[in-house]
Amino acid sequence: MNFPAITDFTNAKDYANAVGEKYYDGQELRTGDVYVFGNDTRNASANYNVALTNFAVGGWANSGLEQELIAYVGAPVLVNRRFNYKVWANAEALKSETDDIRAVGAEFQEVRRGTSEVNTQTAPRGLIMVLDREELAQGIVTEQGAVQYLTQRLQLNQIRRASALLIAAANDTGRAWFTTGTPLDPDLNIQTAINLYQVATGIDPNTVIFGRTAWLGRMTMLRSLATAGGFAGSAKNESELAAFLNVDQVFRANATYQSATATKTLIGASTVLMYYKSMSGMQYDPSNIKYFYSPAPSGGRLEAFRYEEGSSKVVVGVRHNELLAITYSGGIQKISVT
Repeated sequence: MNFPAITDFTNAKDYANAVGEKYYDGQELRTGDVYVFGNDTRNASANYNVALTNFAVGGWANSGLEQELIAYVGAPVLVNRRFNYKVWANAEALKSETDDIRAVGAEFQEVRRGTSEVNTQTAPRGLIMVLDREELAQGIVTEQGAVQYLTQRLQLNQIRRASALLIAAANDTGRAWFTTGTPLDPDLNIQTAINLYQVATGIDPNTVIFGRTAWLGRMTMLRSLATAGGFAGSAKNESELAAFLNVDQVFRANATYQSATATKTLIGASTVLMYYKSMSGMQYDPSNIKYFYSPAPSGGRLEAFRYEEGSSKVVVGVRHNELLAITYSGGIQKISVT
């Protein structure tokens, strides 16, 4: 069998010569020949996207910001771009009957669950950075470095949104932990808030998140008590405090962002949040907050991409589809530290 000659329409003459194909240089097209149209720049861009995406996924999953994000929102939940979630009906989850006996000839009592649902969709989010081709060639900047910076910036944005959502939904109580004239026991203040959560929801919260300033206020007040219990309490690390409070996790938040030209702001600095989050990655459970995501074009949680503009610009970007949502607002407690 004789195959027709194949002519490669690309802007890579060297490649065509190397693989033994014809290179189109303006000659007339001939009947019976097969012509392959390609674009060298686009092919290179697609190949770069794969490598950059792998780099971005690795960096996203292993950064300190990712750990802080998961501390706020729990395990990510995979959903379609358009999806719905049920609002956790707390009252129904804890309902109880005094008489569940079936009468002769009758059916058992029917239990009906509420169908309160939210129809929504994940939002396309991302950032790009324009790099100079000459600086790339000289090694002054790298595409991987740009991807790393963009992924961290996107995660910082997520942490800010998660903190803001929880703070807005929480029941607030002020505590003067920096005022040494009126001694308080911060750990007992937190335990009181945990009990308030249980009264409101019927379950215990599993997460306590300290802002950096709030953690300092806790230690300041405990030290000022000048008692054995105060000194012992101030020496507790996060794991020891979690065991004392009977929660799964106590986390000390440290994320900071540039809020003005010469100003850096700690996220949730003077707050302590107490709530329930799920680490199951399932869509339906009694979480106060959830991190929904739908696959990026590459199929993962995020995708890095690149393309070229003109003769001197290379654009590098990172994108993902995400929605952070308060799925049950009941019970969330916040201590505002002064």
